[in-house]
Amino acid sequence: MALIELADIRRLFEGLVTELSERDPARLRSGFQVAELYQQLIPYRTHRGALGFVSHQDYEAAVLGLLAGTGGFARLEPAEAQEALAAEVASPNPDPTLFREFAGARVRLDDRHVRDVLSGDAIYAPPSPTPPEEAVVLPFPTERTAPVFELEGQAAQTPAEPAAPPAANACASCGAELPADRTVVYCPFCGKPVGTPQCARCGDELRPDWRFCPRCGHTRND
Repeated sequence: MALIELADIRRLFEGLVTELSERDPARLRSGFQVAELYQQLIPYRTHRGALGFVSHQDYEAAVLGLLAGTGGFARLEPAEAQEALAAEVASPNPDPTLFREFAGARVRLDDRHVRDVLSGDAIYAPPSPTPPEEAVVLPFPTERTAPVFELEGQAAQTPAEPAAPPAANACASCGAELPADRTVVYCPFCGKPVGTPQCARCGDELRPDWRFCPRCGHTRND
């Protein structure tokens, strides 16, 4: 069982702020859905190296802690969703995947902690394109422009970048990388069947976070 460490949560939060400040700074205030966090913004398969996670379970434990309100970095709407995750974190053997049950909940980042990251007060602050004399080497090795934190009411100046395409051998349900050295029928991380989910009634393809078929309205039960 992966431990929920505050240092891991902080590192995840700072990576998330850095990513949003470059894609769409206005969303640092407006927020985003839980599913966007682990599927599009900072998915494990593309960010595990930069975020320093050695296993998918450690990554999920950090996501659970962040969404449960540990450290005060974020809050969920509705509040009942965060209360349920906080209770899970406090349990003797927390399930790090529980946050997936609240994929549609909205995440709001704490303004003070966001400003700490963008001002350079945080440990893992994003790099500047023109380093000052006492530049700090940070654990995000890609070339990035300096983030701009949009104040409320201002339009975003940085256009949104397209999300990274999923890996060819990624689980369609949870996004985890699947073993490449064997035939995989069920995901070893979430237990769901491998492949594109399909509607049990009409056979139409479904996205991983859809609960109902857009063609016939059938409830997804996988």
